[in-house]
Amino acid sequence: MAPLSGRLLVASPHLDDPNFGRTVVLLVHHEPRGAFGLVLNRPGPDRLDEVWRQTVHRPCPLDLPLLVGGPVEGPLMALHGDAGQSEQEVIPGVHFTRQKDHLLELVAGAARPLAVFAGYSGWGGGQLEGELARGDWEVIDASAALVFGDGSTLWPRASRRAADLRLATLVRARHAPPHPESN
Repeated sequence: MAPLSGRLLVASPHLDDPNFGRTVVLLVHHEPRGAFGLVLNRPGPDRLDEVWRQTVHRPCPLDLPLLVGGPVEGPLMALHGDAGQSEQEVIPGVHFTRQKDHLLELVAGAARPLAVFAGYSGWGGGQLEGELARGDWEVIDASAALVFGDGSTLWPRASRRAADLRLATLVRARHAPPHPESN
C-alpha cells in the first residue's frame, strides 16, 4: 500500500468505535511501521485558554476549542498555516508542530488558521491497513479548506465526497467534477 500521509481517513457509517465513530482523521504520517493522525472534528470539553493558563502560566489570547486528536495521550499539538513555525508541511497550507516554542509563538501571535489538539490517533504496523481492508475507513484527499473548515459538518461533507468518488469508480467515470452535488 502506498503511504497515506497527508490524506484524510473518513470513518464509515458502520464504525461504532466511540473514539472514531463519525470522525475525520488527517494522517500526518504513515509508513509500514505505523501511522499517526489527528481527529479533526472532535472538540473536547476544555477550551485552549483553560489549558494554556494551567500549562504555560500566562494568559491565552485565543478562545479556541481544544480538539481531541485521538485516544492516545500526548503533548499539545497544532495544525496551522505558518510555515515559519512548522515541523512538517502535511499538505500545502497545512503545517504540523508539537514543539513548545512553536506552539508558544503560534498562540502568542494569535495565528490563524490554527487547530490545537490534546491526544492523537496512532496505529501499529499493519493495523490501519487491516481497518481499511475491513471497510472501517474511506480515504480521500485532504485540503486546507477541509482541515480548517467547519468541524461540525466535516464528517457528512467528507463522507459524501468519499461516496461520490466510490460511485465514480463503480461506473468507471472518466471524469468526475470536483463538486458533483453542484450540478
